[in-house]
Amino acid sequence: MAIRAKLVIIFFLIIIAPMFLLWARWQGTALGGIKSVMRQGLADRAREISDQVTRSLQEHRVRITSLTKQPGLATYARAAAARSGQVPLDYGLQIDLSAFLTSHYKEYSALIIINRRGAPLYKLEPGELYGVTRAFYTDADFTSEDVVSAPEAFAPATDQIFVSEVQQDTSGPHVKLISPLRDAANNVTSALVVKLRAEELLTAAAGPRIPETSDRYSPAAVILSPAGVVLYAADPAKQGRMYDESFPDLSDVFASLREGQGKNFDRDQWVFSSHLRENATKLSILMIGDYSKGAKQLDFDSYVLLLLTMLLVIVAMLALYYLISEITDSIRRVTKGAKSIAMGNLTYQIKIKAKDETRVLAEAFNRMGDRLREMIRKEGEQRQFESFARLSSVLTHDLKNQILSLSLLVNNMERKFDREGFKEDAMRTLSDSVNNLQNLVAKLSDPRTPTKRFRERSNLSHLVERVIQRTAGQASGKYNVASDLTPDLFALVDGKAVERVIENIVINALEAMPEGGSLRILTWRDNGSAFVAVADTGKGMSEEFMRERLFHPFATTKKKGIGLGLYSCRDIIEQHGGRIDVASRVDMGTEFKVILPLKAEDLATGDLKAAAVGSGPI
Repeated sequence: MAIRAKLVIIFFLIIIAPMFLLWARWQGTALGGIKSVMRQGLADRAREISDQVTRSLQEHRVRITSLTKQPGLATYARAAAARSGQVPLDYGLQIDLSAFLTSHYKEYSALIIINRRGAPLYKLEPGELYGVTRAFYTDADFTSEDVVSAPEAFAPATDQIFVSEVQQDTSGPHVKLISPLRDAANNVTSALVVKLRAEELLTAAAGPRIPETSDRYSPAAVILSPAGVVLYAADPAKQGRMYDESFPDLSDVFASLREGQGKNFDRDQWVFSSHLRENATKLSILMIGDYSKGAKQLDFDSYVLLLLTMLLVIVAMLALYYLISEITDSIRRVTKGAKSIAMGNLTYQIKIKAKDETRVLAEAFNRMGDRLREMIRKEGEQRQFESFARLSSVLTHDLKNQILSLSLLVNNMERKFDREGFKEDAMRTLSDSVNNLQNLVAKLSDPRTPTKRFRERSNLSHLVERVIQRTAGQASGKYNVASDLTPDLFALVDGKAVERVIENIVINALEAMPEGGSLRILTWRDNGSAFVAVADTGKGMSEEFMRERLFHPFATTKKKGIGLGLYSCRDIIEQHGGRIDVASRVDMGTEFKVILPLKAEDLATGDLKAAAVGSGPI
């Protein structure tokens, strides 16, 4: 499968899966938001109804207070104080009370005058006679419903109108407003009781009943008395009964809300909110909302959003496919040209139509080939051959690095192109490659020409001793040098080359400790290999440097130097079939461990010493 097809498939899988997860998450969050908003709205509406009930009761108090201040009732209160028996009502007072009741007959079901014991003396009730609303007066034949038991209303210091809880009688649920009547000495002689219809009070507070339609749903209010009787509901047929009879499917929800077990509750498509009035008149105001219509609109909006997102992803994939095609084609052309130049075809010209960094890179390769051909032409036959060998080593090495970098870039695009910032990193890598190649064209360094290795049986411990004498031994006053060398540690190696490796490592260790420190050098054999370890207590190296730059040509932590020492050391040791291991920590020190394979005759010579260095000073 082509790389562009792989990248498009990877992009599709990585983008589509998170997109569906985000879409599902957004839908759930939005649904929760709808519930939260509706729940808050229901709670606000319940408090608004409670506040409206309070305001309505206050308006009725003001109205009744104005009535009790009429001269007729004041005269009646004084007369009641002067006589121990029943005081007849003045005809004018009857007319005033009848006019008050008939003008508010929809709100008040009766006016009752009671004595201090709560026994009724006179009663006026609205009714119709020949289609005309009028008040009917009686001073006898009272029922138990007319008796008032509210000692708070007759307290000597009580000037406000007493409001009872909701009561039920044959005329329906009502609230009694009791206003005391006082004589000239401010003594309570009797009281005026006004029976306020509970349905009118609650309807005025909850507002008119708006029927539900297919495109609109209004939250429903249910108001219960402290005993659990439904006083108000959207369906009038449910009023006057216990809530578990009117709403059998929701009886447990109503019971929990009435008992104060949370102010909000959800079930199926319904959201419930409650508000309990603690002052008179005590009521349980329950609000019920249906969020299904909002959820249906949310589903429609979410699917529209998903469709638009899918279209956007498809367009993005097409654009990405085109962009990847352009980039990969340009990189492949540059890679092909670089390989041709590296193999000696200096006349090869890389042609790139794109106007990005790959074109600059191609032009750099082309200029490098032209410059190299020009340099070769101007050289003499002998110098031309020697220069060609040196330039070929550098150019081949650098070209191979660039080819490896480009190959890794192409391979990584299959796995990492979807990662955030990869394209920017890729373009930056191309730009860095252009700069490195331009610098290489402008100024080429003379590399070390590889030489043939002459191997002989050498004592590695003797090589180490000579190095110590030439280097650390000359500065023993500044450094604490310790060595533990295994005698007769023979190996078939190029002694001079291996000695140069050890010397380079020891010098690096000393230079890493400009203020002095400890240097430890050990040799031993183990498991068929010879080991040479050099450990210092210098400034150390970071993991990033060791991972990305150590043993690379021109990579160094020194202020002076070109960074070819360790590169050459590793090359020499690897030519012997060995390796160099490194362990280092910043500001604690570094340990280099040279490992060389031993032949059978080398293992048979000398005593076997397994000295474990560990991490040394690190």
